[in-house]
Amino acid sequence: MPPEAFLVTRDPQVVRTIAFTLDSLDIDVQACSSVEESLHIINRHRYDLVLVDCADLAGPLDVLQAIRSSKANRNSIVFALMSGQTTVQQAFKMGANFALDKPVSAEQLTRSLRAAQGLIKLDRHGHWRNLHGARGAILVDTAVELPVTITSISESGVSIECARQLDEGGAARLRILLPGSKKPLDLKGEIIWTTIEGRAGIRFQVLPLESKQELETWIAKRALPSDAVFINAMVTHS
Repeated sequence: MPPEAFLVTRDPQVVRTIAFTLDSLDIDVQACSSVEESLHIINRHRYDLVLVDCADLAGPLDVLQAIRSSKANRNSIVFALMSGQTTVQQAFKMGANFALDKPVSAEQLTRSLRAAQGLIKLDRHGHWRNLHGARGAILVDTAVELPVTITSISESGVSIECARQLDEGGAARLRILLPGSKKPLDLKGEIIWTTIEGRAGIRFQVLPLESKQELETWIAKRALPSDAVFINAMVTHS
């Protein structure tokens, strides 16, 4: 069974571009132009990939939030299509994994969708789900150590979940034990975005050579593409 995608937009050009590109990657797509109808569908059917046009819809953040609140799609790969009305930071806080600027080019979309497709395949074989069980702890400015769940990771940063909201812009020290690793990684970074639910994105600032090599090896073994560098970890503009 091929992966399934759900596209929420009123822009016919977006529908044409995305439908053509998804078809070339053997991903089935269903498009919806109504926010109200999309919320109903999101709660009833699971999709591997969800794309939300934040530039074209009224209430796009409601759609993003509904995706992460639904049982069916809380772990789906989510794309936010942007053109200035919604910031990348807002989209990431609501659970988007990727942000693409409009107008979306075929080249940009293909590159990012191949990254997402790699994650979808990992999810179907269990590796991506195993990442959600990665153990870790974070030491924040207050010198309080909190246990964390790792939800995504790349060579540039990591997204986590913990018991309370962290301070955006603060420094953080992470100790992460990835699935299959024999010893934890000690990493330092900056908290780029946070939510009141305890989710946060951290950009690595100090990455020792040994830790960098171990992380690169771990990512390569699981076939995570280099495009995954922005997944829930980096804010490229505000």
